[in-house]
Amino acid sequence: MTADVALPPLAIEKLPSGLTLLALQKRGLPLFHARLSVPAGACEDPRGKAGLAQFTVDLLRRGTRRRPAQDVDDLIESMGAQLSADVSMEEAALALTVPSDLAQRALDALLEVALEPAFDEHEVSSARRRTVAALQSDLDEPSTVASRAMVTLGYGLAHPYAHPAQGWRRDVETFRPEDARGFHATRYQQSGGLFAVVGQEDPQQLLAVLREKLAQWHASWPGPAQRQPLQFSALPPGEGLRAVVVHKPDATQAQVRIVAPGLPRTTPRYAEAVVANTALGGGFTSLLVDAIRVDRGLSYSVSTRLHMNRRAGLSVFSSFTKNETLRQLIDVALEKMAVHAASGPSEDALDKARRYLAGLFPLGLESHEALAEQVADAILDGIGLDHLAKYRSRVLAVTLDQARSIAADLSPSRPGAQLIVVGEADMARRGLDGLCPVEVRQLEEFA
Repeated sequence: MTADVALPPLAIEKLPSGLTLLALQKRGLPLFHARLSVPAGACEDPRGKAGLAQFTVDLLRRGTRRRPAQDVDDLIESMGAQLSADVSMEEAALALTVPSDLAQRALDALLEVALEPAFDEHEVSSARRRTVAALQSDLDEPSTVASRAMVTLGYGLAHPYAHPAQGWRRDVETFRPEDARGFHATRYQQSGGLFAVVGQEDPQQLLAVLREKLAQWHASWPGPAQRQPLQFSALPPGEGLRAVVVHKPDATQAQVRIVAPGLPRTTPRYAEAVVANTALGGGFTSLLVDAIRVDRGLSYSVSTRLHMNRRAGLSVFSSFTKNETLRQLIDVALEKMAVHAASGPSEDALDKARRYLAGLFPLGLESHEALAEQVADAILDGIGLDHLAKYRSRVLAVTLDQARSIAADLSPSRPGAQLIVVGEADMARRGLDGLCPVEVRQLEEFA
């Protein structure tokens, strides 16, 4: 019996404009899903305008050239739908799901919102105030501060991935309508984009509907624009563990991140990587969860994650603990990660990780939304549909030697790692005394 996943009937077509069309047939519930992805992710934020990709996509449903924001909301809700608008490092994506008989209306609504934003002065000002207030509020949540610091320090200041998608308050405060208009005109292009639809009909029928609808909207799609190509360089290895403490006055707990360069989404060693990481700290029965949570009770939350973007990635350990047990948690984490890097997972841990990942994967393809996102991402990332179809068999086939071979390349504790602590600075410095060089940064630097 094969472990492979049978993808539903689908059709893919590349238009001369550079836009990829994807149609997937999913029988069962009479639903229609549409998802438009364009190359307008956070890595495209212009210098000094961190957060502009997210800001622009948030404004799309705040009024179009045809109707004000309230009418856009009424249009979406009249179909019993919710319009999602998200930004990753690589893409901006708009999506909605409606009953099948509303497919034409849904496509019109999605294209109007995506291609005809008004960027009204009042809406931009309101969005700017909301975003600045949210960024300020985020400083009250240590885990959010730790995540923002992790991205910035992990990638380094000059890297296109080296800022959170929400941006920096100092940049957001400068946003004006012309910034959003310019970003939209240059990034919301057909070239590099993908339009996916999921419905009950035959994939070729779905493609025909999509082609016809796009022809009607051709005049509204911005023409090609010159864009400066992004420069992606490999993340340089560091020379030794160093720590950054982000001072949060009166904090009784400390958020902890240990960050090192990881692997890109396109790595041919993807299966080995996710299996080895799951055995280390990616599952509830993993090595680090047992050592830190179960055996010592140092923290309720312990994990390692592979942050895999298309062209670079990070390997991250995450946890939190009381100020008094900060050093103990870090020592245990570094010790266990060093052992895992040197010898890899045990045979039992490897088997648990393989079965866990293989069992979990099909659930991520169940809904119309998840199916469209997974297949679209596989195409856009250049890893192909085979990545999805054969994911389970590849994960189950990972050998002990393969997992042990890649463990050292994934460990957040390897040379050059950065330790990030968000907590009370004096207590954190005392806890880290003698471990590595320590730099103290202020909370406001990460707003």
